[in-house]
Amino acid sequence: MAYAALIEELRQFHGADGGRVCHRPERLAATETLNRAMDEFAAAHPGASVYELRGRSYELIAEQFRPVLFRHSPFYAEMGGNGGWNNSSPGRWLFRHNEHLFREADPAAWTRFCEQGGQRYFLCCGPYVDAEHNSPPLSRVLRQGFQGIYEEARAAWPKCQTTEEKEFVACAMAGLLAVKGILERYAAAARAALPVVVDADQRHCLTLIAEHAARSPWQPPATFYEGLNALWFVREIMGELDGLMTNSLGRPDAWLIALYRRDLEAGRITAASAYDLVCRFLLHGDCLYDKNATVTGYGDHENEIVYTLGGCDRDGNEVFNDLTRMFLRAHRELRLIYPKPHCRFSANSAPAYLKLLADDILGGRGVYSLLNDDCLVEALRQDGKTLEDAREYSCTGCWDLVVDSREDNAGGNYFSLARILEATIHDDAETRRRAGVAIRRIDDAADFAAVYNIMRENTLSTLCGMMAMEGQYGRLWGRVAPAPLNSACSLDCLEKRRDFTAGGQRYNPHAVSLCFFANFLDSLLAIQDLCFVRLVCTLPELLAAVRHNWQGAEALRRQVLAAPHWGDARPETAALARRLHEDLYARTRDLRNERGGQYQLGYWIYREFRLWGETMKALPDGRHDGDYLAQSLNPSHFRNDQNVTTVLQGLAQLDLTKCAGNSVVNLVLDKTGLTPEVLDGLLRTFARLKLQLLQLNCTSREELLDAQQHPELHQDLIVRICGFSAKFTALSRAWQNEVISRKEY
Repeated sequence: MAYAALIEELRQFHGADGGRVCHRPERLAATETLNRAMDEFAAAHPGASVYELRGRSYELIAEQFRPVLFRHSPFYAEMGGNGGWNNSSPGRWLFRHNEHLFREADPAAWTRFCEQGGQRYFLCCGPYVDAEHNSPPLSRVLRQGFQGIYEEARAAWPKCQTTEEKEFVACAMAGLLAVKGILERYAAAARAALPVVVDADQRHCLTLIAEHAARSPWQPPATFYEGLNALWFVREIMGELDGLMTNSLGRPDAWLIALYRRDLEAGRITAASAYDLVCRFLLHGDCLYDKNATVTGYGDHENEIVYTLGGCDRDGNEVFNDLTRMFLRAHRELRLIYPKPHCRFSANSAPAYLKLLADDILGGRGVYSLLNDDCLVEALRQDGKTLEDAREYSCTGCWDLVVDSREDNAGGNYFSLARILEATIHDDAETRRRAGVAIRRIDDAADFAAVYNIMRENTLSTLCGMMAMEGQYGRLWGRVAPAPLNSACSLDCLEKRRDFTAGGQRYNPHAVSLCFFANFLDSLLAIQDLCFVRLVCTLPELLAAVRHNWQGAEALRRQVLAAPHWGDARPETAALARRLHEDLYARTRDLRNERGGQYQLGYWIYREFRLWGETMKALPDGRHDGDYLAQSLNPSHFRNDQNVTTVLQGLAQLDLTKCAGNSVVNLVLDKTGLTPEVLDGLLRTFARLKLQLLQLNCTSREELLDAQQHPELHQDLIVRICGFSAKFTALSRAWQNEVISRKEY
């Protein structure tokens, strides 16, 4: 089946930017009308609670909603502008209306929080809370349908004991009824369009919508088609009605295989017609943006649409079936980049599964995040989840781990270890005063123990200070913009009669990434080795060289580069790495986040490894002003002189079961002579070493350089940049050069 007509239809609708800010005139007009109506309602009801405002918003969105149907797609989910990843969706009115509460709760704290973020100590995707990475409750809707959840909400009503509980449950029911009305409008729109449509493919798609939309997912999906549609619909509806930026499409091969097999047995579907549905399903994610538009800035080519394949089910049985194969085949044959495929595996994964992944990666498609169940399941268990829930995890966004319908993992929070180094060495008292951070110098440290203790305390005081502000003031989220529809569809919120923004879900984690671990550790190792072990120089002499950007000190810098460093698997490196890792974990473990849950640590980074690096001064690890910083858990790119086996063994010195926030390793493998069997062995080794997430590019420097010179010959070459992938030919020259500069194994 050719999909050119559907691809063109989708791209014409969404435009070049993926609908993150929708520019369609009719969408803008509808949003403006709703915003004006909500402003008027709020002015006329000055005492209205946040739930009354949200309830009125549900009603208005349902009233003004105009179904968007694509002539060559049977899926009914689009509400006008990629609601799942659109920060101007109608449901965002409440957040914008009340966002001032974050600022006004403590103006001095707000100023300090913003100043520290502006000075690159950390990044938070929102005001104290991550307002850009939310996980829609998909599996519960698949099991119960919105109607089943509505009945639970009705049953919860008599149990309400406070006004707030009553308002929450009433608002949740209003949201669920709004969903019912929206589904009925889809069915009516399809019925109205059918009489004038003669094209067979278009009639088939419209007929499916007309026959199924009013039923599912108001009722639980009863067919494979309905199940697929429910995944898109739940993502979109949570974005539109609750104003959440949702990103996951769940685990289709694990959750929909029973529906698929039932349809096959009943003769309702064939393998070919199911594959056709999978292709159309995935195209809705890939056609949200122009893949040939140049990647230059921060959010270019990012849509945060993902799905998870493979792994195991709640009972520990491997998930590798016909749907797994279909999704991988469709992603490859359609040459897709989105939705991002996150693929779970283990040391015992089926060889046929790993070969499918290896063949695609070797073909120049760096699109996969590969998640190691052998470590991640245990990490989630140590974080407090049951074994069954831990086995059910999905990967959302770029790397965030979530147990669907049981938690919403805020993952847009980075903390820069390298910035602590920079502030310690390149001291600027006025800048430090504005940020309100407590940074001590190390110049007079008498021994390495003193250096380490100062650096540890500099780090932890700033890190714990950030977490304390987020934990204290992030609690306002429930007063700013609760999400009763999303919450009702999540386990435990109706039982507790509490919104997820107030900690109503079963688990309430908040992930924080500790960025640039290699730069921080290598700097400490260099200080230890040169100043206190080999006595090559004094600490003041080393710091002076760093402050002068190594000018006139190249001989000393060469000594630094010969020192132990992250990824070399030396005992002294492993010992200091473990000490630092354990200290950070121990001091943050008992802190509580904005929803009363734990903070989860991880090691990953988005584009900041380049963008923050360009403005950062030299460090004791040998890095010059403006050089790239280390990616995720990787060794620094200019210190990485080991083979891949040594590097992986070195990284595995950390106990990553204490990192429920996930940790990422990015590798570039020279594809010359590389085989699927070698990749199979690499993946199983990665799994046995208890590392967590692997991203691979299999290229060669010669191929990349030729692609710069002759882009027309390399249009299918896709590379993994960080949390996203892109056509190499669509990268700006600066990003191309960064990819080319990476260590090739």
